[in-house]
Amino acid sequence: MPYKTPQMDTSSSQGRLPLGIGLMLLASAVGIMAGFGSWIIKVSIGHMASLFLSWMRDDGGINWYIGALPFAGIFLAVAYQRFVVHASLEHGSDQVRRDLQERRFYMRRGLCYQPFIASILTLGFGGSAGAEGPCATVGAALGSNLSRKLGMAPEIVRVMMGCGAGAGIAGIFKAPVAGMMFTLEVMKVRIGTMSVMALTLASLCGALTCYALTGFSFDIRFMPSAFFDWRTSGWVIALGVFCGLYSVYYNRVAAMLGKFFNRIGNVWLRAAAGSAMAGIALLLFPCMYGEGYGTITALVNGNDAGILAGSLWTGHDGDVWLLVSLASAIMLLKVFATIASNSSGGVAGDFAPTVFAGAFAGFVFARCVSALFGVELPVGLFCLYGAAGAFAGIIHAPLMAIFLAAEIVGNGYGFILPLAMVSLTSYLVMKLLTPASRYAGADHDDLAALLGTPPIPMYNDKDNNKRPGSR
Repeated sequence: MPYKTPQMDTSSSQGRLPLGIGLMLLASAVGIMAGFGSWIIKVSIGHMASLFLSWMRDDGGINWYIGALPFAGIFLAVAYQRFVVHASLEHGSDQVRRDLQERRFYMRRGLCYQPFIASILTLGFGGSAGAEGPCATVGAALGSNLSRKLGMAPEIVRVMMGCGAGAGIAGIFKAPVAGMMFTLEVMKVRIGTMSVMALTLASLCGALTCYALTGFSFDIRFMPSAFFDWRTSGWVIALGVFCGLYSVYYNRVAAMLGKFFNRIGNVWLRAAAGSAMAGIALLLFPCMYGEGYGTITALVNGNDAGILAGSLWTGHDGDVWLLVSLASAIMLLKVFATIASNSSGGVAGDFAPTVFAGAFAGFVFARCVSALFGVELPVGLFCLYGAAGAFAGIIHAPLMAIFLAAEIVGNGYGFILPLAMVSLTSYLVMKLLTPASRYAGADHDDLAALLGTPPIPMYNDKDNNKRPGSR
């Protein structure tokens, strides 16, 4: 029997708003709160990063203090989780996805703010990751707790969790469509037409709230110096293949490092190992500090001067092959710094790091093509294309990659065709070599659905919706 999405009762009762209107109002409230939270974490991390990076020497010497900052951030985050929260906040978006899969819709109230504090400690002190994971977790918790407080049915609570998670992503990236795609494509939340409308509204509110509070500006300021030339289509597809192969490397190294950290039973020893790994990466390449939006801004605008700023190779930007070699090293080391930051006790996300790594992949590809074949490609545009390609392959989310790359720079919709070309190519290469997504189990993955695996049943009102052992 074919799977059918259950329909919510939209009839109104005397003295109450129609459910459709109530759902939209609730989604708007969740979106605004998630957007406000995204602004709080963005401003806090930005101020801390500006303070610490202002001390950095740029004469080619070693910035020893930068290597020590991840120790402070990760150990403080571990202490906060162990002695204050008394629970792990790592990989929160993965836990939200599992809760949705297993029909656990009631998230504890502390998750409405605790991931923010842990993430500010992790990223403000130099953790090489992103803030989107905690934003998605907090958004989902806001949706769960607000709808539960209002006495909503469990099915509405489930929808609001998805709306909150999407609004959190939309807020931190200021990308409403990307936030929607996160809920639908990455979290794979199955919802009906009215719920999609609520998700759209929540994502718009989240993105616009954070956008307005940050002065109507985007994190990556993109000033394109050229338009897409159809004659470069072959090279765009080739970049997609390159990004797909890089995605295989990224995910396999991430899985290996995840197992490595999981084998370390002592939380403090695990934090020390991760801090050392992240600290060494920052010592070599300070541009990997935090989310790295400043470096991405420079790359997509064709400015490679910031790649080596504060490193041992400051001032050697004129040597093309040295620059390409160092950019390749950054691209390969980024996964080590990211997993060390968010799998050793730190609390962060891994969407922004894939955008960062993809921009470097596009830079390396364009510079190598120019040097080897004499073809002058627009380096800045290929950095933007590479960001979308790496995201599509690593996250297994080509649609989200297309819209995220277009929205995060504010004016990227003019390049939607090449973004789609590189994203879909990278995704197909990644799927060919690694079918299962790292963000979903085999019975929840899109490939499994194509092969005929039955979907996970939705929440049934007859269930009691309680965690095992709860009362």
